[in-house]
Amino acid sequence: MKVLKHIMAASVFVISTTFLAGASETAKEPEKGGAADAHSVDHSPSHSEPSSMKPGRKEKSGTKKPTAEFAHDIMPIDTEEKVKRIIGNSRHTPPKKKPVSHKKAPAPVVAVHTPESAHGSAPIDAEEAVKRLLDGNRRYITGTNSAAHRSAQRRTEVAKGQHPFAVIVGCSDSRVPPEILFDQGMGDLFVVRSAGNVIDDIAVGSIEYAVEHLGVQLIMVLGHERCGAVDATLKGGAVGGKLKSVIEAIKPAVEKAKAKNQVTHGCDLLCSSVKSNARMVAEKLKKSSPVLTDPIENGILRVVGAYYELESGVVSLTYKPVL
Repeated sequence: MKVLKHIMAASVFVISTTFLAGASETAKEPEKGGAADAHSVDHSPSHSEPSSMKPGRKEKSGTKKPTAEFAHDIMPIDTEEKVKRIIGNSRHTPPKKKPVSHKKAPAPVVAVHTPESAHGSAPIDAEEAVKRLLDGNRRYITGTNSAAHRSAQRRTEVAKGQHPFAVIVGCSDSRVPPEILFDQGMGDLFVVRSAGNVIDDIAVGSIEYAVEHLGVQLIMVLGHERCGAVDATLKGGAVGGKLKSVIEAIKPAVEKAKAKNQVTHGCDLLCSSVKSNARMVAEKLKKSSPVLTDPIENGILRVVGAYYELESGVVSLTYKPVL
């Protein structure tokens, strides 16, 4: 490194001496050539004429004053930097420009939050399902409903697949919407409804699907206060059309309620007939299909009966086999 510095210093000295000698010769020429010498000045970019030199003027000292460029070159500055400035510019290579990419920047990743209630593919057992339903009913009664499962995010989640935790077999009565009175949302309940919550092969097939393909482990048969279908059966009036088949399906439960005469305070014959009907439907489901019978016998699937009070909003279990 020291040798390199000596070589570079010597180069600077030679270059500086050459520049000074050239400046001295240039200062003498105006005395000989007069105004005509003004045309002999070298105007090349590396030796531009200093502004202090005018054609025909003589310098008192007989030598040309160093220009700002020359003066700068002979200043006692760092040798390496001086050499770089004098001879290094010719070797300068401009930096290569990076190629411009026309690819679009990737879209920002938005994290999608999955609520705890999404359940995923893990089935909810019957006992936990009953608890969720009754807890939701309490929220409904007290007005502390949760809107978590009715949001746009929930809609997007269930669009990819459903994982209900319970089947509700309910009445078609417009005053008894299961999702509302149990404070549940989209994808939480698999609901099968008919007048008087009666079932036929089509209804059973729908329930089979929920059990076999969706992994549901709880079926709740939900009767309700002042059920019109049960009341019509109890009164025994003439009915026409297909409604007659509904009445015929409810009759056995009404006859059983009359025979037991289970009329108590706060629950008249209509009330007891509704409860009897829910229990009878639950027992029928247990024997209706091997798809349901096998998991019931193996202790996986449970069927319960419940009763909904229109005015209070309370749901109570009326038929609950050992869970």
